[in-house]
Amino acid sequence: MKIHKSKIIVLLAILLVAMIFVSCSNDSDDQDDGPVNNANVAARIDEYPRSGDFVATAQSNLEGNLTFALTRVSVNDAFLLNGSTGDLTVANPFAFDYETNTEITGEITVSNGTESEVLSVQVDINNIDDIAYILTDSKAAYEAANPGDWVPITGNEYLRLFVQISETSKSGITDENYEFGVSVQVFDTYSNFTVANDGPRIPADNYVFALKYWANENALDGNKVKISSTSVTEGFEDLGNVLPIHDQGEQNFVLKGSDSPTTEEGYLGMYSQRGVSYDVRGIAEGT
Repeated sequence: MKIHKSKIIVLLAILLVAMIFVSCSNDSDDQDDGPVNNANVAARIDEYPRSGDFVATAQSNLEGNLTFALTRVSVNDAFLLNGSTGDLTVANPFAFDYETNTEITGEITVSNGTESEVLSVQVDINNIDDIAYILTDSKAAYEAANPGDWVPITGNEYLRLFVQISETSKSGITDENYEFGVSVQVFDTYSNFTVANDGPRIPADNYVFALKYWANENALDGNKVKISSTSVTEGFEDLGNVLPIHDQGEQNFVLKGSDSPTTEEGYLGMYSQRGVSYDVRGIAEGT
């Protein structure tokens, strides 16, 4: 496989950005659907609920006119408790992110004016497919795809994935340089090469699950996403299947079934038979 080397020391920045995250969300088959625990108030809820969704009702052995107060919670702003009924609902949906919290615990203090009772709370969070949940226009295509397929998505969906999936970072060219390069369209193009840059790298023990890049020709067929843990000029292997046929302009994709974490720090690259674009601005010879 040919690896293009720039005549200057620093490789030109390919207009390619991939999103990576530190833990992978697959379908929720890694948890029991039965009773969750022995807490007084016990429940199980899918991650990414809506604000106001019902969680559980606190039940007390006290008699009389009862008041309920949430006196301890492991994740701030996770719950809203009705002080009269004991109904526990979702306050902040982002607190229910399986990759951050697999459970949320707390205590509810119940009082009838003369006596009080402390109830333990434990709400287990079901792991779901984050990507399928967040996608809208491309959701059906994603769900129909096979593991390893790169599925075209919209630019807005790409942005939502970055914002809503926790602990996400990016590898490849920086956002600033990407936008600058796309806006001025100053490119060198190469064919039949795997191209890469020594920019932000893919950390170890992470998953590459989405990317955007600038295609410079129409009807591109056979392009492949590549990663290497060896160096920026060699050792590249395919990540997922061949990209779908696509045209010129910004392209956004998500990888179905990204369940193999990187073992070492890596480099992001792209193989193209034609039409790979580079931003050639702002890189000085000899740097």
